[in-house]
Order: sequence, then structure tokens, then C-alpha cells
Amino acid sequence: MTGGGTFVRVTRLSAIPEGKALKVIVGGTDIALWRVRGRVYAVGNVCSHQHFSELHRGRLTGLAVTCPMHGWTYSLETGAALTGNGRIPTFNVKTDGDDVYVEEPAGEPPWTS
Repeated sequence: MTGGGTFVRVTRLSAIPEGKALKVIVGGTDIALWRVRGRVYAVGNVCSHQHFSELHRGRLTGLAVTCPMHGWTYSLETGAALTGNGRIPTFNVKTDGDDVYVEEPAGEPPWTS
């Protein structure tokens, strides 16, 4: 996903447990921040299957998250569906010390239209 170029501080790195996710809202977009091997990945929190906003509660396997509602799995790196169809948006992330920044999404979230 192409961002708006502006990075917004969303949380502390220490607030995201390793192998777990934290739900944040950036520019009206529901985002799941996943911390894997010290790196933070930002993906849309809304499953493309039936638009449930629960990916932050999903099961992590490597660099893939499985939606807890119906089992569709997505790559944290690309947002592509590994099982099921479609994709979820990904967002650029920067860290500075303990601060985590996500690039503000450009335009409307893809699941609002």
C-alpha cells in the first residue's frame, strides 16, 4: 500500500510483545502491529474474507497470521493471502529507540468502499 508519506508515532516497541500483535488506529485505519524477531510489521487488521477486525488476535506462524474467525492466512510481509483469496494492506514502519511509527495511509481504507 502506498502511504501518505507522513509517519505517526503509534506506540512503544516495548508495548508489543514478541510474537504478538497490538491493534492501533492510524488516520482512521485499523492496523495490527506484529512483532516478529524484533521487527515490527504493520498490516490492515481487517480480514478480506468477511471484513472482521480481528487479525490482531490471530495465530502467528513464521511471518504469516491466520484470522481467528475463519482461518484465512496472510503474509505479514506482502499482505497476500496464503490461504483464501485477496490481500490485506501493509504499511511502512519505522522505529526510533522505543518509539514505533507507522506511515499514515493515503486515502480511504480499502474496506470502507
